Amino acid sequence: MSNTIANVMTGVATLAVREPNDARAEWSTVEQYAGSRSVKLTKTGSGDAGSTHVELSGSTLTDRAITMTAWTAALATNSFWHKSSAVTANFAQMEFRFEDPDSDAWAEITDVDLQNTLGSNTWLDQECADADLSGMGGVDEIGASFSDWVLAALNGQQGFIEAVTSGADCANWILTRVRVELWETSPARTSYIDSIEIMGTVYTIEPGGTGPAISLSSPFTDVGYTEDGVTMEYSVDQSDVEVEEETFPIDRVITKETIAVTCNMAESSLTNINNAMAGAVLSGNILTLGSGVNKTLNLRIEGVTPAGYLRQIFLPLATANGSVGMAYKKGEKTLVPVTFQALKPSEEQACTIVDNAA
Repeated sequence: MSNTIANVMTGVATLAVREPNDARAEWSTVEQYAGSRSVKLTKTGSGDAGSTHVELSGSTLTDRAITMTAWTAALATNSFWHKSSAVTANFAQMEFRFEDPDSDAWAEITDVDLQNTLGSNTWLDQECADADLSGMGGVDEIGASFSDWVLAALNGQQGFIEAVTSGADCANWILTRVRVELWETSPARTSYIDSIEIMGTVYTIEPGGTGPAISLSSPFTDVGYTEDGVTMEYSVDQSDVEVEEETFPIDRVITKETIAVTCNMAESSLTNINNAMAGAVLSGNILTLGSGVNKTLNLRIEGVTPAGYLRQIFLPLATANGSVGMAYKKGEKTLVPVTFQALKPSEEQACTIVDNAA
């Protein structure tokens, strides 16, 4: 039997935490337009704004060499399917990132046609159009930032960018990333996203699917450096089903499952300490114990496999568990040990592990 060396994992994974658990991007089996899953984007109505998204990127997209000029001329060939909560809110927006092949300049153009709309609890196709309201921002060839969120027509953004960057020519800037995202915090809302079309090519949003690299993210906080990496441990309790007539069990059933994520965080920030201590309350630069409640959070472990796949491990609901002991000694690092244990969400899976092309 031949061995595939590309499957031997040697890379370092990173751990990121979202607390409070007010924004989630996760794979869903509850709703789907095509295939077996969709991406569920959730905002609970509290916390800070930020991008909660599904993102398509990588060589499959960049090799198409879609220029800003070509994209502007064919906006209607970009779309996504969505099923959203029946509330009036700013729903999913479609962001396109272009990069200058001749410098470090880049621009992001965001179609916000679903701002202040009533969500429909049915699957709908959201297609870009010339007159859609949109905003833009980026960095020009000399490293100066620019942005304009006085919403304007989508098909005019190339000209606006060239004007605010003192005549930069964006014609050959290449599309490198597409996001479908929720941004504002409130109101509480959910959008299921599926089947994203980019310049006439439809990509079914499936974990492990072919095509552009698919990644999911919320406004996570990376725990930073660790002492010895991140460990995920799955354990299961099983009971044998036995009958009098057989000496072997005739079946075996699972009675309990647990997933624990552990690491020794080397960055002793108050945020890391707060996440590690289940009952801690963090307000500004003050962390208190004694009056807190068990915090729920969501976790993402992410790394690239030697085979070139982006591996993402999602735990949408978890709590810190176990003792936290920090030594403050001369000449030694102060480590923050932490153990997170998964809980089962009401609708989705307790853990999803996905490899997508990087």
